[in-house]
Amino acid sequence: MEKDNKNKDQNLDINEELEWEAFLENDEEWEQNKKRQKKRKKLIVKTVSSLIVLAMFVSGLQIYFNLFNLPAIEFLKISQRLSKDPEVQASKKSVVTIEWDGVKGTGFTIDPNGMIVTNEHVVEHTDTVKVHYQTGVSYIGEVISKNPDLDLAVVKIEATDLPVLPLSYEKDWETLIGEEIIFIGNPLSFTQIANEGTIAGKVLLKDWDVPVMMIDAPVYRGNSGSPVLNQNGRVIGVLFATISSPEGNNRVGVATPAYFIKDLLADIRE
Repeated sequence: MEKDNKNKDQNLDINEELEWEAFLENDEEWEQNKKRQKKRKKLIVKTVSSLIVLAMFVSGLQIYFNLFNLPAIEFLKISQRLSKDPEVQASKKSVVTIEWDGVKGTGFTIDPNGMIVTNEHVVEHTDTVKVHYQTGVSYIGEVISKNPDLDLAVVKIEATDLPVLPLSYEKDWETLIGEEIIFIGNPLSFTQIANEGTIAGKVLLKDWDVPVMMIDAPVYRGNSGSPVLNQNGRVIGVLFATISSPEGNNRVGVATPAYFIKDLLADIRE
């Protein structure tokens, strides 16, 4: 009987020892799993960090190429020179950047209570935009009128006492062919860029019923909606695209004559 009890005690000790060893093995496995998880976390963090650095590097390259390509250097120099003129400085206060969902264009204030003109194609697929002024103040704007036939649109923001650009409603703009103009916009990755050119002539575009201005000047993506100013600082046109010149040796800007803005505003009032 005592022998049986002794055997039972030995068996119990052996079982307890086996269970303890199994526990140690599980504990070691748990530690190994924990180390593997830490390595995975470090690898994920390292990978994400590398992707962020790569994205920043690519973005930096884009800015670098925009900044240091020859046309950009040239129009930055011209803008710096023109911006020393007090009248150009004053005009810039009315020129805005219009943005929405990655789309960027230009607009300009024509009414102190927040009426802004831009191109229809800049706001074609939206009714709400962000409007940024030179001062750094931004607004949410509502697109209240669109005219795709003239590529004009009007955006309204809730503001008062805004600086405005005066409009020229004269229909005989063709008498200005050959005259120098200034336009202000947000080409490429830049904002508030003033540039210069001349009114090269008129052209009747396909599917358009009226002739539009040809502007012999360096116009780039982002200039859409830029005001074209005559020597008196009045808006005579709104840039909306570039086309090949009639000679075919370069590209010229095209602008909707400003007197069409009057019709657009009349429609809004009605």
